[in-house]
Amino acid sequence: MATTDTETPSFNTFTDIGSTNIWSDAQLADAPLQEEFAPTIPRSRQLRDQRLDELLTSCREQVLQQIIGPFGLTPAMFNDKLGGNVTTQHNAEQDIFAKQSEKYKRGDYGYASARSKKKQEMVANGTMNSQEFTDAYTGQKAPTKRINENGQLVMNAELDHTVPMKEAHRQGGWMKDKEGRKQISSEKDNLNYTTHDTNNDKSATPPEEYLSAENGFDETITKPLVEKAQDAVDKHMPTTKERVAYHGKELLVTGAAEAGKNALRQAMGVLMFEFVNGSYLEIAAVIKEPKQEVSLVDRVVDAMKRVLERVKNKMRDAFDALVSGGVQGFVSNFLTFVINNVITTSARIVTIIRESIKGIWAAVKMVVSPPKGATGLDVARAATKLIAGVVTTCLGMAFEQSVSGFILSFPLLAPLADILAPAVTGILTGVMTALTIFSIDRLFDMMSDKGTEYLEAQLAKADADVTLVGQLASVIDRQFVQSQMYAQIAQENQAVLSAYTRNERSLANAVELARSTGDLRADTVAIIEAARARRQAAQAALGDLFNQCSID
Repeated sequence: MATTDTETPSFNTFTDIGSTNIWSDAQLADAPLQEEFAPTIPRSRQLRDQRLDELLTSCREQVLQQIIGPFGLTPAMFNDKLGGNVTTQHNAEQDIFAKQSEKYKRGDYGYASARSKKKQEMVANGTMNSQEFTDAYTGQKAPTKRINENGQLVMNAELDHTVPMKEAHRQGGWMKDKEGRKQISSEKDNLNYTTHDTNNDKSATPPEEYLSAENGFDETITKPLVEKAQDAVDKHMPTTKERVAYHGKELLVTGAAEAGKNALRQAMGVLMFEFVNGSYLEIAAVIKEPKQEVSLVDRVVDAMKRVLERVKNKMRDAFDALVSGGVQGFVSNFLTFVINNVITTSARIVTIIRESIKGIWAAVKMVVSPPKGATGLDVARAATKLIAGVVTTCLGMAFEQSVSGFILSFPLLAPLADILAPAVTGILTGVMTALTIFSIDRLFDMMSDKGTEYLEAQLAKADADVTLVGQLASVIDRQFVQSQMYAQIAQENQAVLSAYTRNERSLANAVELARSTGDLRADTVAIIEAARARRQAAQAALGDLFNQCSID
């Protein structure tokens, strides 16, 4: 009887037994069970894999952001300078000025008319004549004329600004126009006659420093002169109100310019990043998924159309960046001014301040106005990543000069240092930023899942134990089914053995019968042979008889 998939196997013959596939049936039966008891991947491992995927994407995006932004558009659009865009009094005292018109020019401090009046006054009161004059800083007589190195007779009595004009310029003259500067230089109480050597040696040194007892001067004479001269100069210095007005005007003008450039830089950065990043993704898709039925040129054209559509969809974000960039540009300009009232910032620091404002602005916005539904930990994570991005960008910009110096050490690369340094620094900064953000995410993951790692491990172990128990139960069930089948096989084998025994007995009887039949056959053959011999003898006797009758 043939066996089908729906019938119970028969074990009546050897053929039926050999055709049964017990283990295949068991394996097929185990498949749903294995799927049911498959162990689940722990959440921590899933999160770690997710962070690694995010790291790879972040590396690409951060590198693009750095190359396009701080190390690309920023140097091209901004000409940052030492001390910032607005001169502060602190910087002016160090001869650091933002505008050419604010720098010291000796020609702006003309005092020809005041010189003539001072000389006439000295001659009139008898303190100067053609032979000698009274040195205001010593109170002693000195020759009015001297012989120079060329042997010529020249004036030894020289009119000196007790408070040097360069010093007066640093104190506030830099805010004045040319007329205001002439008024400062023409102040008669600041004009005193002294010798050529003293005037030449004193030069632009502050009077309280040069006309001191350490330098051999009698301070009972010089100190009143210095104080009187300083008071005279102070009368022409800008008042607090004038200084506020001057700085306010400069901040408005430069702030507006910085706001416009920064707004344009950030809007362009958004669109350029989307174009470059979108182009990368589209071209990568074209390469990874070739389609033979469509030409490569058509696929590239379609990809670029999609890129342009992505850029178009980013116009709203670009507009937002335009507005926020303008505000940030104005704020960074003002912040730079405030800092320069205390310390002088280098051109690099000015750039760093501008670039850091964007991240700080976003972090403050995140804290003040967090997204709806965000938890405190989520806000802290986002703000920390923004600040970390600011820090890494600032460090990258600070080390750009070192990278440039390293490239310059290679003669073949030296001509390209100005091009390679920003690119290399941008790449390194982008990678460093991505790794920093990844580390922060992992740190906050551990903080948010505090104590759950061990719990998840225990749950995973429990799941594995359940899986093992289920599999053992399945094996026991299969073994029970197989034992029943083996018992049935044993019964069938016993039936076959009984049949063999009966057949063996029948065969023995048949052999015995055959042996008896053989003996009987031999007896029969002997009888037949005897009968044949008698027949032949009778035939021979009859023949003899016939022969005799014929003779007779």
